[in-house]
Amino acid sequence: MPPLSRRLRRSLRPGNIAVNLALVAIVAVCLLPIVWTVSASLKDRNELYLATPTLLPRNPTFANYTWMFAQSDMSRLPLNMWNSIKVTVGAVIIQSVVATMAGFAFARLRFRGRDLLFYMLILMMFVPRAGGLMALYELMDFLNLRNSHLGLMLLFPSAISVALFVMRQNFLGVPRELEEAAIIDGANTWHVFWKVDAPMVRGGIAVVAIWEFIYVWGEYLITLTMIDFPELETLSLAVTKLQGWGAHFTSSILAGYGVESAAYVTAMVPVILVFIFLQRWFVQGLSEGIIKL
Repeated sequence: MPPLSRRLRRSLRPGNIAVNLALVAIVAVCLLPIVWTVSASLKDRNELYLATPTLLPRNPTFANYTWMFAQSDMSRLPLNMWNSIKVTVGAVIIQSVVATMAGFAFARLRFRGRDLLFYMLILMMFVPRAGGLMALYELMDFLNLRNSHLGLMLLFPSAISVALFVMRQNFLGVPRELEEAAIIDGANTWHVFWKVDAPMVRGGIAVVAIWEFIYVWGEYLITLTMIDFPELETLSLAVTKLQGWGAHFTSSILAGYGVESAAYVTAMVPVILVFIFLQRWFVQGLSEGIIKL
């Protein structure tokens, strides 16, 4: 490690200072909408519609959250949140298991048409899901999986291209010497996968899990198409029902904008917490996959 004085001089170079300032500006631009949304959720009507709005609330209040959970048509919000948790966790588990096993197969096993099938699956990531929405609707209806959380759990992981690519690259980074040593000791293919390779690609599994969690938790279009009943709606559908309600409010305390912001904050908190707890594995999984890119 270079001496502190040398590192300090290096950090004070004009080029490094410019790069750091640019990064700080990018972070500020990305965080500003989030800070503004959280602030708006803690403001009352009078403070929200000031001629010169403030970034931080002067008199924070949880009235928007109270109204959203207890006094509005959003009183079923806890049920919607439970639906989102159930669908998201189920999809994440299925995606992680299937992508991990498929990634091992495409990285280590030899079978006819392996590379062709892999590249065909990878090409599917460039095809938008909305483009085949009508076909998905017909297929899910034919299988009696519409208006079903199980149907959503099976449908979302079917977009496996990105997860498969990440897991294959991670398995390619595992030294073959470890597998050969296990085979010499009498391990079969399953033992090699489960005991040797899988623990080595935990970072890649975390990447797949976080990626799928963020996608499924905030997914709107497919869920709206496949779900017809309010009691089966996920949080992303329930939150959109708050948009445009400001004109119908007569309360001197509440405003539609404040309640909408409270709903957005409620919806994004789980994603932020998941990323915070798994960020170390997320970065590790991405870096391990890039090595063999």
